[in-house]
Amino acid sequence: PGDYDEWASSGATGWGWEDVLPYFRRLECDLDFGGEFHGTNGPLPIKRVRQSDWSGFIRAISDAYDALGLHFRPDFNGAFGDGYSVVPLTSRNGHRVSSAMAYLSETVRSRRNLTILSETTVARLTFLGTTVTGVETENKSGVQSYSASCVILCAGALHSPAILMRSGIGPAKELVQFGIPIVADLKGVGQNLQEHPTICVSAYLKPADRLSPGVSEYIQMHARYSSGYEGCPSTDMAISTVAKSSWHPLGRRLGTLAVWVNRSYSTGTVALKGSSHRIEPEVDFNWLSDKRDAERLKQGFRFIVRLLQQDSLSSVALDPFPSALNARAKLVSKVTSTNYALTSVLALLMDASPRLRRGLIRRVITDGDSISDLVNDEKHLDRYIRQNVIPSWHPTSTCRIGEAADPGAVTDPSGRVHGILGLRIADASVMPFCPRANTNIPTIMVAEKLADTVLRDGRRS
Repeated sequence: PGDYDEWASSGATGWGWEDVLPYFRRLECDLDFGGEFHGTNGPLPIKRVRQSDWSGFIRAISDAYDALGLHFRPDFNGAFGDGYSVVPLTSRNGHRVSSAMAYLSETVRSRRNLTILSETTVARLTFLGTTVTGVETENKSGVQSYSASCVILCAGALHSPAILMRSGIGPAKELVQFGIPIVADLKGVGQNLQEHPTICVSAYLKPADRLSPGVSEYIQMHARYSSGYEGCPSTDMAISTVAKSSWHPLGRRLGTLAVWVNRSYSTGTVALKGSSHRIEPEVDFNWLSDKRDAERLKQGFRFIVRLLQQDSLSSVALDPFPSALNARAKLVSKVTSTNYALTSVLALLMDASPRLRRGLIRRVITDGDSISDLVNDEKHLDRYIRQNVIPSWHPTSTCRIGEAADPGAVTDPSGRVHGILGLRIADASVMPFCPRANTNIPTIMVAEKLADTVLRDGRRS
């Protein structure tokens, strides 16, 4: 809740906790809990992995957390403090329910006033002066133009700013380099990019402690804790635990702990590399540029190591190692028959003997770094963290809400782009900063709240 109150105090008037809570309730149908923090009639089903479905690895982590003073909270969305819990998931019958699946039912898709264009890319917005007049798109049939008196941009924190900049809205000094006519010189477009920087540790799991074949939910536990680092709020760190690290046979033998900075302060940018929509924007997360993020992520790595050293876990999670998304990991992550065959062989070798397993981890799976190498050498750890930090796939804040006088603000609290008539943004890019949570549900909350605003403004006019 404190994140949203901070949003409101930073210029996003009307986005405090009491303002956004009704929209969190509206979007969800919580199948496990009721009460003031939960909705029961929304389009998105919310359910949690049963503790009876926890793998032996997850149960051992539970005991390890308790040993370190971090305790179980049954309802993570109703008790906002340090602890660990089962993961609330937007899923039904073991399958994730996306926002499209939840909101675009057959009834909605059959509406006469709704047309969905698949496999279509928005090239740019069109304007008459500073008034939006529509969009220009491209698909396999060619280029099309659509007229509209109101356009709502929902392309996400990476592509919403890119579309704005291609259309002439953004830092003028950068846009003129690509010959883009300036519609509005908004310096904040593409700035303030935020994420949850993440680092991972994995371990080999004994057969009895692996995910059961009949259980599909492999992200089974989530934890929040407070770093105590000066200048940072409580619950500023998070750990997600996966009972299966990838789709293939090798991944089924590995459990992973992913620690991330839950309240980050580093900011990056989204910039154009050309005026064409066929050229992907340049994304620079500027990871760990704020010292608080770098120090806490190193602290988080050390916390995971302590966790793995607890008696309950050290006998279950064997030969732990720093796991990075290196070139080899990316290669075998692709679902192919070749990768299945390759990882099947590696999995059998991992099972064959501890000595062979450790050799494979050192020479094949990792780039040679061991946990002892890192925890015993601060400079080595710092270098490793900076080279191997990954996103949590939670980008936000590149078109952030703020007052018109704020040079970094792009939108007002109603999602309207400053200085432009008829244009709004309704996605994670408008968030003033990345909240201390997975951004899936907060982004849908933003959409629900701004949809209400659009309807209300339409009735007034």
